Amino acid sequence: MVTSFLRRTLLGKKEKFSFRGYQEGEIDFNAMGKEIGIYIHIPFCKSMCHYCPYNKVLYEENIALAYKEALMKELVLYKEKFKNKKVTSIYIGGGTPTLLAEELKEILAWIKVHYHFQGDIGIEVHPTEVNRKLLKTLKEMEVNLISVGVQTFNDEMLQFLGRGYTSHEIDQALSLIKDFDFQCVDIDIMTNLPGQKIEDIQYDLEKTYAYGIDQLSVYPLILFPMTTMSKVLKEKKLSRFGELEERKILQMIDEVSKRWGYHRSSVWTYGKSSDNRYTSVTRESFVGFGAGASSHFGDYFYLNTFDVKAYIGALKEEALPINIVNLMTEKEKMIFWIFWRCYDGMIDGERFRELFHKDMKKGFKLLFDLLKYLKMAEEEGDKVILTEWGRYAYHFVEKQYSIHYLNYLWKKSMEEPWIEEISI
Repeated sequence: MVTSFLRRTLLGKKEKFSFRGYQEGEIDFNAMGKEIGIYIHIPFCKSMCHYCPYNKVLYEENIALAYKEALMKELVLYKEKFKNKKVTSIYIGGGTPTLLAEELKEILAWIKVHYHFQGDIGIEVHPTEVNRKLLKTLKEMEVNLISVGVQTFNDEMLQFLGRGYTSHEIDQALSLIKDFDFQCVDIDIMTNLPGQKIEDIQYDLEKTYAYGIDQLSVYPLILFPMTTMSKVLKEKKLSRFGELEERKILQMIDEVSKRWGYHRSSVWTYGKSSDNRYTSVTRESFVGFGAGASSHFGDYFYLNTFDVKAYIGALKEEALPINIVNLMTEKEKMIFWIFWRCYDGMIDGERFRELFHKDMKKGFKLLFDLLKYLKMAEEEGDKVILTEWGRYAYHFVEKQYSIHYLNYLWKKSMEEPWIEEISI
């Protein structure tokens, strides 16, 4: 209901967003800007967490090796399309990307030779994978940003989430990571876990900051309908915080973070420095490689097939593994950009003019008047800064977007390797 209301009021769009099956030649890759980011998806995990909505499969060595070869072929197919483009960042997610650490070492070496790369390399790390050999490999790969999926330091909660490690093992992993002097170490912490108390969340925050990390990513457990978590909660009769209580949690996170010298760098992240961040979701344009990876540049937003075997099969035929494409209108591109700037907590009117050659406050007068009237945002020159109340509102909208849009899109993509058409 919330997302439908925003679509109608902000975009004046009654019909749903439509994705159509990719037809060869329909994407103009010249629409890429001079600078672009790369995302690489590694879908393999040793075990499945029943709350996780991301595209993943159980690790099998033979399939993983075939997947690596497919990734290389996809990069080769894009080589000419990236000619004269500067790759400003590479982010590697999953799944558990480090299961293919040696293969990724080869892939990154190839990118550095054949693409014009100059920027950060970030990777997600599972605590059970951390050891000296892995960290040495990551340094050899010139990875400088790592995000460790801790989720919580509560052993009982870790067992419930199926994470496969204890708080003691987290401590060992983080202590070891500290020895390798990465530019930015991010720790992921989840809130509003079933049965969790405010004091439990505060303990996780204090424990995280005590490691002297560079960034904390802290976000609520989102109950994607496509996962089995909702069913588990009903069966075990477990309760969670309501929306108003979540706002109190956000306020508490603010207070604890300030006390430790960390400032808010986005709705769900806190850092020591605004110039040193781990963030893979706020790039203005990017191309995704791998099964289920998404891409966005120019008028295009598209997704690769989520099916690992279909992905490998397509690249054996030297075909791009693109599944579905959404051709965005100018207004949709603008609101998409504004949405992710809200995630950062600041919308820069000057940058908007550079990209779209328009005044955003005039083009979206209703939105910015509403934000100001409801005290969700304040103006600082040409910039619009979200207030605490505005950040909470975005926090709520982001969850609705995940549950009602992403859930349907990803679920359908996991069910059908190649989709003819889908509306959301």
